[in-house]
Amino acid sequence: MSHKRFALILPLLLVFALLSADAQEAVCNEIVAGALLDLSEHCADLERNSLCYGHAHVDASFAGDSASTDFDAPGARAPLAQLKSLGTSALDVERGHWGLAIMNLQANLPQSRPGAGLIMLLAGDATLDHEIDLSQIDEIREPLSTVALEPTTRFAQAANIAEELGQLQKDDIALVDARTSGGEWLRLVNAGALSWVERDHLAPLQAMESLPVVDVADPFAMKAFSFSSAREIADCDAAQPVLAIQTPGASSANLTVNGVDIHVRSLVSFQQVHRNALSMTVHRGAVTTAFGNTVLAGNTVVGILASSESGKTAILDWSGALPVSDAELARGQRLQEALNGLARANGWAEHDTEMSLGDLIHVVAGGDTLFALARRYDVSVADIVAVNDGLSPSRLSVGTELLIPNPGSGFGGLASAKPQEPSAPIAAAPKTAPPDCSGLRLTSPLEIAPGGMSPYYWDGIAAATGYQVNVYDHGTGSLLGSFHSSADQTSISFSAGQLGVGGALQWEVIALAEGQPICSTDESAPLPHR
Repeated sequence: MSHKRFALILPLLLVFALLSADAQEAVCNEIVAGALLDLSEHCADLERNSLCYGHAHVDASFAGDSASTDFDAPGARAPLAQLKSLGTSALDVERGHWGLAIMNLQANLPQSRPGAGLIMLLAGDATLDHEIDLSQIDEIREPLSTVALEPTTRFAQAANIAEELGQLQKDDIALVDARTSGGEWLRLVNAGALSWVERDHLAPLQAMESLPVVDVADPFAMKAFSFSSAREIADCDAAQPVLAIQTPGASSANLTVNGVDIHVRSLVSFQQVHRNALSMTVHRGAVTTAFGNTVLAGNTVVGILASSESGKTAILDWSGALPVSDAELARGQRLQEALNGLARANGWAEHDTEMSLGDLIHVVAGGDTLFALARRYDVSVADIVAVNDGLSPSRLSVGTELLIPNPGSGFGGLASAKPQEPSAPIAAAPKTAPPDCSGLRLTSPLEIAPGGMSPYYWDGIAAATGYQVNVYDHGTGSLLGSFHSSADQTSISFSAGQLGVGGALQWEVIALAEGQPICSTDESAPLPHR
């Protein structure tokens, strides 16, 4: 064969190969799209704490034999209470198969709450091993009905330093379905909304003693599991093995994934990107890990895996957050569309398929200030404070991961009742006139922290629509509590002892306008507590 003829044939072979690869990817995408579409048909009317065989080949092992015999074809159901492990099959182009299974978990949600529970979707060549002692699960039952003996506050969590959610008036009906381990607090589920009230404020019922305990560590079906997958590359990104978890509405859940606790309030997906690495991508909401990482929507972290003493693979630590890739963004949209199809088939609420592209994460270094960071990234100081829960404008800790929202959107300062950085650079940037913060000041106590439940007073300002009070332990610098009040309430009561104050506390007040920080006081001098 002449060199000239060879030179003509080689480009033709390359074109043919590219066409074949494109055709293969198109078939792959079509199979995955069809499998996700079939999910809504096969898994309609999916009850809580149940597993559905979604598409193609699924393997499941159960503690009892009765459930496993019938779980052998798309559309089959099985109870989660007896599930030991679950595996879904890899893409099979010739047969048009892609393994898919869906779970609807009760978790610690009230029975009276309508709609979906905690949804878990497993797909591709992936495996879940259930790691909960099934005998320890205490299922949530229908709530008890009692009444309030006196006006009482509803709290977001079982602690009187938590966010206040409103009041129960005397003789109001109270529906309770769970308690804390000590029994001092009961979970209120009126109208399906969750809050906590002190038990002593409600009419006592003997049946309250048998309510299930709902604390962070208390088990429910699939609360703890290990995820793993094959490392063979599928014919398209859509067919890669994946685990997706979606919490209902604004609810959250505490889960243990490969030995590590996470707090999930979002749509999140997991993929095994290496035999020793597991990626976690947050598509909506946020995830907080036991290592202190808060991963926000539009970001991915990688967990480093190692074998534990028990022989199981566990996460040793998480990497820093990185913005999602194009493939991860597409994965989130694809998963959300599939879950929305399932929601329509079951009459549940749907979620927006528009996914965040991710904001910048800055790790605080020595010498960083909030104003310097806002100027560096050309963003509003108030926006940084607003998206970083519990952040004090006057206190940055080295190593803290800060979300920097919308870099380049324009610098804006946070007006303050105290001197900040030199005023000249800051004054040039605000787009609107700052509020008058000169009247915002702490008034009492300023020398010693009173014993017991005591009021803390400050002078307010006209521009505020509310206030946030932060209390710190002077010795460690840690935030002990954060309280909110309305514009006309310029005092908050709390007990230094209940907050766990050591030798002394410090407190500050942040003025809010429509929920956004506009001014802040200095922290108080250290107030000794005995």
